[in-house]
Amino acid sequence: MGPGPFFALAVLAGALVAAQGPIYARMAQALGGPVQAALTAFVSAACVLVVLASLGGVLPRAAELRALPLWVWAGGVLGIMVVAISTLAVPRLGAAGYLVALVAGQMLAGALYDRAGAFGLPQRTPSALNLAGLALVVAGALLATWRRG
Repeated sequence: MGPGPFFALAVLAGALVAAQGPIYARMAQALGGPVQAALTAFVSAACVLVVLASLGGVLPRAAELRALPLWVWAGGVLGIMVVAISTLAVPRLGAAGYLVALVAGQMLAGALYDRAGAFGLPQRTPSALNLAGLALVVAGALLATWRRG
């Protein structure tokens, strides 16, 4: 299978991420802050996941969970931080401004993770062209979010 369907899924995921920021910002406004919004978002997500996993019989075994490296448990904490940050940034930057800054951060971190071979990734050294593209992404993010006085 070629990359087309996966590209389409990635575009769909991007559209879903674009909806999350405004949803979380509204949730934080209604519930009193970023922590309350993150808690509500993750409790609702956990409920849906438990139902789906139970129906599909895909609950992990305790031995599988114990075998995971300790650092993988940071994923949930990172998700909480992303939700909390979005509740603060989206009202000030707008959805598009937040997303362009988010993508710039993802690109910068992704390049560093690739270079270091972090999280079990194969080590990849960026080319000069890769670095130039990364610089353009960051410059574009700055231009897209720049506000005049």
